Amino acid sequence: MTIKIEPLEGPIGARVLGLDSRAPLTDADFHKVEQAMLDHVAIVVPELEENVTWLRDFGRRFGPLVPHVLDQYHHPETFEVSIIARNMDTPESRTTPVPAGAFWHSDLSYEENPSDAIFLYSTHLPRRGGDTLVANMYMAYERLPEKTKQRIAGLTATHRWGWNTSGATPKLNDRQQATHPDVVHPVVRVHPRTGRKVLYVNPGYTVKINDVPESESDALLAELLEHALSPDIQYRHKWSLGMLLGLDNRASMHCAVADYTEPRRMLRMIVGCTERMDLKTAIEETGTRQ
Repeated sequence: MTIKIEPLEGPIGARVLGLDSRAPLTDADFHKVEQAMLDHVAIVVPELEENVTWLRDFGRRFGPLVPHVLDQYHHPETFEVSIIARNMDTPESRTTPVPAGAFWHSDLSYEENPSDAIFLYSTHLPRRGGDTLVANMYMAYERLPEKTKQRIAGLTATHRWGWNTSGATPKLNDRQQATHPDVVHPVVRVHPRTGRKVLYVNPGYTVKINDVPESESDALLAELLEHALSPDIQYRHKWSLGMLLGLDNRASMHCAVADYTEPRRMLRMIVGCTERMDLKTAIEETGTRQ
């Protein structure tokens, strides 16, 4: 393979050319792809033949793959790949009032150890619509007023599965719910690979800002989320069949656009947390509250 990286126009993303799902990835080529993800937050790989085993193995190169809590949607070939389907007239299609992922979120922020990265691969697409929006959370933090940065330094937030998803997430069964209590993460997170600060809240799973009065929490969270959803730090991804989208989940949040009625089907790999850090250390890294 000859890997070529082409930055996309705008605040986020790069196109990766030269990957072949019929051939294994060398260490040297993998490091080019991994660095592109770190540098550009999102990577786009066009025209890959569908190969579930290759996709799974590609995802594993970034870290251990985490089976999604909704195990009823695991791929029949491997539980490390899940299916996100809509309007397919099959048991794998979801029937929630709103399509899966159609809310702004960062995958697994509701877990004690959130996801490092996710990969989505398209197998069926509507003729129109079904784009994916991605926001650059490095830029969201960097563009905050200095006064706000000082205000949120050292604060934490509570995250919860299905908190504010507008009907896009199925209700967990008792077994699934028992393994997913509320979790707490820093509002400002330091990316373990780049050392850059990230605003780590999202509308879908962030319940409240801790360490401040409830009335202040609601207003502060609303302010941060409105800022983070500024259109000029977003990338709108338009899909084609056989395309792979990879996101650095530590430095982004994303949303599936619910503007289609035809069949749509994606395969998803979720990379687990490879560099765990206890909450106290994470808060100390981002600074103490001023």
